[in-house]
Amino acid sequence: MNLSLRFNMSFKETRRWLAAALAFAMIMTSAAGVAYAAEDTVTSIEFSYDSDDYDNNTSSLKTFVEDDKVNLTVFANISGYSNKKEVTSDVTWKSSNTALVKVEKGVLTGVGKGTATISATYKGFTISIKAASDYVYDSVTLMQNDGITAPVSKDIEIGQPLAFALNGTKGSNTKTVTTDAVWSTSNSAVANVDEGVITLLGVGTTTITAKLKGKSDSITLNVTSPYKSITIDSGASGNLVQLEIGSDDTVLTASAAPKTGGTEPVTDIAKWVSANEKITTVKKGVVTPVSAGKTTITVSYKGVSATIDVVVRAAYQSIKLSPEKEYHMLLQDSPLQIKAEVQDNNSTITTVTDLAEWTSSNVVVATVSKGLVYPKAVGTTKITASHKGVSRSIEITVYPSISELSIDSETIDGYKDISGDLPKVMATTFDGTKIDVSKIVVWSSSSENIAMIKDGQWTAKALGEATLTASLQGYKAEVKLTVHVKPLKLIADVKDLSIILGKDTPLPTVKVINEDGEEEDVSSRIKWKTTSEDIVIKETTMKGLDVASLTLTATYLTKSVSVKIKVEEEIIKLVVDPISIELYPGKTKSVKVTGYYKSGKQISLGSKMNWEVGNSGVATVSTTSVKGVAVGTTKITGSYQGKMVTVPVVVVPKLKSLLLSSKSVQLSAGGTYSAKLQANFTTGSPANVTENAVWTSSKASVATVIDGKITALSKGSASIKATYAGKSVTIRVTVK
Repeated sequence: MNLSLRFNMSFKETRRWLAAALAFAMIMTSAAGVAYAAEDTVTSIEFSYDSDDYDNNTSSLKTFVEDDKVNLTVFANISGYSNKKEVTSDVTWKSSNTALVKVEKGVLTGVGKGTATISATYKGFTISIKAASDYVYDSVTLMQNDGITAPVSKDIEIGQPLAFALNGTKGSNTKTVTTDAVWSTSNSAVANVDEGVITLLGVGTTTITAKLKGKSDSITLNVTSPYKSITIDSGASGNLVQLEIGSDDTVLTASAAPKTGGTEPVTDIAKWVSANEKITTVKKGVVTPVSAGKTTITVSYKGVSATIDVVVRAAYQSIKLSPEKEYHMLLQDSPLQIKAEVQDNNSTITTVTDLAEWTSSNVVVATVSKGLVYPKAVGTTKITASHKGVSRSIEITVYPSISELSIDSETIDGYKDISGDLPKVMATTFDGTKIDVSKIVVWSSSSENIAMIKDGQWTAKALGEATLTASLQGYKAEVKLTVHVKPLKLIADVKDLSIILGKDTPLPTVKVINEDGEEEDVSSRIKWKTTSEDIVIKETTMKGLDVASLTLTATYLTKSVSVKIKVEEEIIKLVVDPISIELYPGKTKSVKVTGYYKSGKQISLGSKMNWEVGNSGVATVSTTSVKGVAVGTTKITGSYQGKMVTVPVVVVPKLKSLLLSSKSVQLSAGGTYSAKLQANFTTGSPANVTENAVWTSSKASVATVIDGKITALSKGSASIKATYAGKSVTIRVTVK
């Protein structure tokens, strides 16, 4: 093959495209009037290809490695049809040697030099054709500028020019193909290449390769520097450059020492790099501080480099803004002047309001210039002042115009020396919207002897009342602060309380015991709270929403007390046992109470009745028992779900002994004797219990007895017994 073949091949692709288009048109034309059945009978298959792709001398298709591809088309002859069916994409393709020629859907690609057999199988028919693959060039060779073949390796110094050409040879013909080749470098840090032109970048070794149509050639470059070293001069001793943010730029110079001796200034032609441009930047040796930190500056020139450390510090310790906390202002307010001061490392304070850089995070809300803040719209923004590496921000909130002020609380309770947060203040805007203006109102006290206001809190100073007033834009809202005696303890009238599900029940009564010993009902000033969702607390009542056991906490000033609440079904009846109680002093008797729900269920309530006794001098009552104290009568009263029960209580003295008026008596038949019975009690007070005792006769035929009166009936003897309070005594009666 001669080079004219490559020229002819430039037309080859065009002819191939035209042939393919013509074949496609013929197929489409013939197919337009033909509809093949899904199960047509194939009688044979045949190849179709561009005649320019076939070499008659070798009787094979010709392909070239990494060059144009060859297209094979397969047509099937169908029984009963004169037109052929194109089946290329349905064919099973195979190459006898894929290391030489590959085939995919009829497209042949040259891989290596040699011949392979390409076969196509369809519907039981197989056809084959030879395909020869070759290289466009037998070899490619790197050439130096002097026309001499490039060596395997070459030593060169950075700065020296270097370029290669690439020749492609086929047989005895050679052609320059430099621009057609693909050039690459194995180490881009040492050198890069563009169409044979080499740019030397750093010291080291790299391999330059030119590749074309499956052939390649390469050269190894050993790159060195023409200089021994390079140095950086900062104008100061040591290898450290120290800068401050906002200070003037520092100029570094660089000198390179050639291997031949001497030095050369290379500041303007060397490459300067900052390791962290957020700290410093550098250009032609000029270093500019950006922010505080430590970094390095590196200079490099023709394979030599040097590095110097750079430290950038803030010029000041800190910056302070006045006002320094969040600030709240109205849209129609005059601009707010913020003052900025800095403290340097010598603790000297300097005002830098006009020198600082001021920014607003939301210029829609407010703008700022030299610390002067202009409110522009309702919202919040952050105003930041920055100066030489230090910065500080303040949050600015802009409020709309208002038409009314209001405070949820009407009164505040406190005691001497206690402090509390001022109440929330709401404002009504032009469109009726409610906004919280607590941070922008100005507070005053009608009597600073009673209550003082400072930093959003009130402090009670003395007993009495003071009116606290919140003012804004000419509008005012007031709350009354009452300073009480210091509370010591809160006491609720009940510890446990049952309430009926779904019914409003009054909140418990709460009293406070003050420091001066006085008791005071503070029920109307109590704040009730609970963590349960099964109850609703109203102003003076509560309502259970579901059966539950929960705790209510009452708070007054700094004291609190808890009440256990049980939300349950309604109880329709209470039954107490016993219905009356009699006992001795010092003795105890239990009381049982049974409750009956609407559903018919029962519950024991003795310990939940909140018992009270009418006279604690006669008896006392605990959760489930009564104890006698002294002889007398009283009653205990308890309630549950508003239903009351009362149990009479009688405390009687305990009997010590019984004494009859006589131990024996003699009577004649028909005679009588009135015996007297005396009861001696532990209280020391004897009593005549003759009529209260039970009298019996051991022999009624001899003598009978009624309320101590003995009547003799016939001759004989009998024992008369008197029984009282569990004790008995007898008298011997003899009838003559």
